Amino acid sequence: MQSRIEARDPPRGMAQAERATSVRWRIFGVVFLITLINLVDRISLSIAMPTIAKEFALSPAMQGLILSSFFWSYALLQIPGGWLIDRFGPRRVVAAATLLWGAFQTLLGVASGGLSMLLLRVGLGAAEAPLFPAGGKLNALWLSRHERARGAVLMDAGSPLGAAIGGLAISNLILVFGSWRMAFIVAGLVTVGCGWLAWHYLRDDPAKHPGVNATELEHISGGAVPLAKVAFGAADELPFPARSAVAMCVGRLSWAMIFFGLLTWGPSYLAQARGLSLQQIGTSTFFIFLSGALGSLSGGFLCDALAPAAWRVAK
Repeated sequence: MQSRIEARDPPRGMAQAERATSVRWRIFGVVFLITLINLVDRISLSIAMPTIAKEFALSPAMQGLILSSFFWSYALLQIPGGWLIDRFGPRRVVAAATLLWGAFQTLLGVASGGLSMLLLRVGLGAAEAPLFPAGGKLNALWLSRHERARGAVLMDAGSPLGAAIGGLAISNLILVFGSWRMAFIVAGLVTVGCGWLAWHYLRDDPAKHPGVNATELEHISGGAVPLAKVAFGAADELPFPARSAVAMCVGRLSWAMIFFGLLTWGPSYLAQARGLSLQQIGTSTFFIFLSGALGSLSGGFLCDALAPAAWRVAK
C-alpha cells in the first residue's frame, strides 16, 4: 500500500514545474462583477428619475441636485478612500464598501421624498468612492507588468457594461414590479451579496490565497509589487515621467465628463427631449454603454499586446 501511494506522488521537480493556477484572473472576475453591480446601482436613479419626479413632484432644479449629489461625496472621499486601502488593505475596504453602498441602495427604495433621496445618494457616493482605487491596488498586487492593462480594463469595462445592463435591468424591474422602489431594493440586496463574495474570495496577498499554487505565485511575484512596498515614493522613483501622469489625468478627466454626463443625464434627456418610454430608455442606454465596454476591452488587450514592443523600443 505504501509503495502505491509513493508511486502516485510526483517528484519534487515535477511539482515545481506544474502548470500555474489562474486565481489572479478569478480575482479580477470578482472585481469585474462588483464594478458591474456598482454601475447598475449608480445608473438606477437616472433611469427611474422621470418616474420618481412625477411621484414626488420634483422641480427640474431638485432633480439636478439629487442626480449630482452622488458626486459630491464620491469626489471628496477619493483620497481618504485611498488612505483606507493602504491602511486596511483592499479586501476589507472593497467588502465593507460594497456592503455599505448596497445598504444605501436598498434604503433608496423606501425614500419618502426628494430630501431623503438626496441624502441617501450622498451616502451612496461616499460608500462607492474606494472601489476603483482598491481595484488599482489589486492590479499591482496580483498581476505581472505585462498583464496589468488587461486587469485594468476588466475593471474599467465593468463601468460601461454595468451601465448598459443596469439600464435594461432597472427599467425592466420597474415594469415587472410596477414600482421603482422594489427595483432599488432588489438591486441593493444583490449588492449586499456581492459584498459577501468580495470578503470570501479576495485576498490582499497572493501567497495567502488557498487556491494559488507555487507556479502562479512565482509568475505574479515576477511583476507584482509586495503589499508593504505599495506606497508613494520619491519623484525620481516614479516609473514614468511627471508629464505622462499629467496627460493621463487630463485624459481621465475628459473621459469622466463624457461618461458621467451620459450616465447621469442621458436617461432624462431621452425621456424629456425625445419622449422615449421607460423600456426604450433602457434599450437605448444598453447599446450606448455596450459600445463603451467593447472599446475599453479592445484597448486594454491591445495595450498588453503592444507593450513588449514598446518596451524594446524604449530600451
